[in-house]
Amino acid sequence: MSKQRPRFSRGPLRFLLPGCAGLFLLQIALATPLLDGVVESWLRVPGAEATKDPAYIVVLGGGGIPSDTGLMRTYFGAMHSLAHPDATVIVSLPADENPGTSSVDLMKDELVMRGVPATSILMETRGRNTREQASNIRDMLDPAALTEPLHIVTERTHLRRSLLCFRKAGFTRVYGIGTYNTSAEADAGAWTFLRYTLWSNLQLQIRVLREVIATGMYWSRGWI
Repeated sequence: MSKQRPRFSRGPLRFLLPGCAGLFLLQIALATPLLDGVVESWLRVPGAEATKDPAYIVVLGGGGIPSDTGLMRTYFGAMHSLAHPDATVIVSLPADENPGTSSVDLMKDELVMRGVPATSILMETRGRNTREQASNIRDMLDPAALTEPLHIVTERTHLRRSLLCFRKAGFTRVYGIGTYNTSAEADAGAWTFLRYTLWSNLQLQIRVLREVIATGMYWSRGWI
């Protein structure tokens, strides 16, 4: 007598493949230039455009140096400082155990290399998150600084949460400088969307999702 193989009910499994395919197609659809518009509209904070000359330029360190986020923020911070030479630059990033060679020191060196005077740079090295960085910078400055224009340099997906944290800390004139990547000017050949743009926008999706979760957590804790 032959044994019959056990029969498994496919039940919900029959929806797994179509569901995964649908999710993949949704990701591909979002990984288009339209995603940039969604990011810009959702993450924008009213009145945050940097239209006033800053008294302070805060460069939030991100991943430090070496990292793409750290180098990008440092570059934009340096360019913004050179355009506003009277502003004090504040680099905010936790310091490690290697004074002089830690990421925050390397960011300062990068700023100096790009033309920012070392005497114009202050360091905030204790904040472990955006909320602590905002509070620490408030405490290290004169109370009058709360009403002076302050420009925050950070990745554009992080800009909304940063602005709200600094406003919550008491700064009343906070503006944002969002960092971003630019496309290569040289001819990169055919299929540039599949070779470059698609993957960059998929990475952007992950950063946006992380920021949505982080913003929700900050809101639930009353930090913004």
